[in-house]
Amino acid sequence: MGQRLLLVDSDRSFLKEHQVSLEAAFDLEVAGSPEGVQARLERGGYAAALICVEVSDNKGYALCSTLRKQPALDGVKIALISAKATEEEYRRHQSLKGKADLYLHKPIAPSALVAALSPLVPGRVLDPDNPLGELVDTELGDDWLDGLRGAMDAAPPPAPVIPAPTVMPAKPLEARATAPPDTTRTQLLEEQISALRGELALKDQRLREAEDELQRQLGSVTLNLDELATAGRETEALKARLSEAEAALAARDQELAAALEAQAQLNTTVEGLVDRHSALEGLHQAALLEVAGHKERAHLLQLELAGLEATMRGQGRDLAELGERLRQVEAELEASQRLVLERDQQLLARQEDLQQRQEEIVRLTAQAAELRQQVDEAAITHDGERLELMSGLDQKEAELGRLAQALEQQQEAHAVLEREKQTAYGQLSEHRDRLRNLDTLLQEVQERLKRGSDLARG
Repeated sequence: MGQRLLLVDSDRSFLKEHQVSLEAAFDLEVAGSPEGVQARLERGGYAAALICVEVSDNKGYALCSTLRKQPALDGVKIALISAKATEEEYRRHQSLKGKADLYLHKPIAPSALVAALSPLVPGRVLDPDNPLGELVDTELGDDWLDGLRGAMDAAPPPAPVIPAPTVMPAKPLEARATAPPDTTRTQLLEEQISALRGELALKDQRLREAEDELQRQLGSVTLNLDELATAGRETEALKARLSEAEAALAARDQELAAALEAQAQLNTTVEGLVDRHSALEGLHQAALLEVAGHKERAHLLQLELAGLEATMRGQGRDLAELGERLRQVEAELEASQRLVLERDQQLLARQEDLQQRQEEIVRLTAQAAELRQQVDEAAITHDGERLELMSGLDQKEAELGRLAQALEQQQEAHAVLEREKQTAYGQLSEHRDRLRNLDTLLQEVQERLKRGSDLARG
């Protein structure tokens, strides 16, 4: 299992507020976009990834699903954090195959974030030579540093703790009888000094732990590097004073004749250490109060920024909706214009068809007039021939049969002409009906064109 935590977020205010505390608690790395996150996690060494849902235009969910599909990343825990996601949205995402192991909401306190991620990521291992770790490059503020420097200057130098005299195990009677009184007293003093040294080392370790705890609690506040280096030099000066106290204690070890006076001085030193502890407690409480004030102000600023971002997102959505509506109206206008053009083309085609039909009607009418003229001429001819037959009946009896046959042929031709005439009249009536239908259709097309024009103007 890996040891590191990968934070995928581009929110600068969130990083500024939480990066210090996360670096103090875990081995942290930061990625500003989803690009390259999968390859980085596959290289190994990561215990978990904290992904912001809104990173790179709301690509957090997609990145989570992509990572869940990779068998090589089964051991990597995933936590999602969002400033806009609701509980219902998180519940829906939990029902998917690509769900996360932890769901968090912004804003969140740095201590709460560290506590939520602790089950997923192993804690940072402190370097005994550098208990402050990455925090040496952070800024805690000029006011806090000035207060810490003043408290250090006003506090008495640390002194070793003198515990109560330890009860030594009883020695054999022979040794007590043979050992001179001064030697026994010297051994007791040496054993007490050894115990004092152990207690002093224990107190020094507790002091370091208290300093580490103070630095972890102040992890969300920024520090100036140069001033913190000054604070480090002052800490080294305190350590030098502690070394001097240890040297003084070694000198007191050699002064066996003044053991009782040294005991009194050590008791006085114990009282000074108690006062020093009280002063450090007061300084610790003041620092905690100041950190709480900074956190509260940062939280208020973050809430205000979230409100402004929500307002800007709302305005952006309104603008996007207006733009989409404008594009829809433009598309509808283009469609209407295309429809009008199509209707115009259809109208022109039908007008051409109507003109052709009218020309055909004129032609058929001329043919009907010619047929009428031929019928009239045939009737006149028939009457003339009939008069000629009546006047010359005696002379043309022989031709009567031929003329009768010719008459029958003429009658048949006349009947054919009558039938053609009736057919022509039927076709003419049919063409007139078609013209009426075309006229009705033309009126409907004109009405639709008018409605299309009104719609385009509207």
